[in-house]
Amino acid sequence: MRLRIYQQKRALALLGERDEERQLGEMAHLALYFLEDYDGTPGRIEEAVSRALALYTEPLPEREKFRKRLLEVLTRALSHPEIARFFAPGIPDLREHPFVRHKGRGGEPEVHRPDRVLLLPEGPVVLEYKLHRPEDPGEHERQVREYLSGLSLVLKQPVRGCLVYLEPPEVREVRP
Repeated sequence: MRLRIYQQKRALALLGERDEERQLGEMAHLALYFLEDYDGTPGRIEEAVSRALALYTEPLPEREKFRKRLLEVLTRALSHPEIARFFAPGIPDLREHPFVRHKGRGGEPEVHRPDRVLLLPEGPVVLEYKLHRPEDPGEHERQVREYLSGLSLVLKQPVRGCLVYLEPPEVREVRP
């Protein structure tokens, strides 16, 4: 019998303190996980943010500050037509769904977990969310290319990929 255990990794608090931007990014990921069938209604974003904050177990003395900031970031991002289309009603997807890929022949297994995989009629699209775009997005692009390579083997078809930067809103296509 083989047993696989998956653990969701979260940054550990160091002496009870965490970088606010890191927390905001993690909460934005959670909120986008809960966002589905987005039709432009602000209530959908508010509901997703509430669900994300409810799951965040750390005491957040400035919870309302985070709620307000998350709503601002996500509302701005989802007003971007290229981003909003990824969350439109009726698009089947896989969210935070892990897949295992072996590096090379007989190599060690690696677990990958893209933020969202859209299952579109023209083919799957991997979405990877990031709060901010760094000057050199090379590491982000490398991460998405790993997903594209692995998923194209698993799904036996070409897979497209996009980096979705939330602040400022931007979509960058990543090619294999």
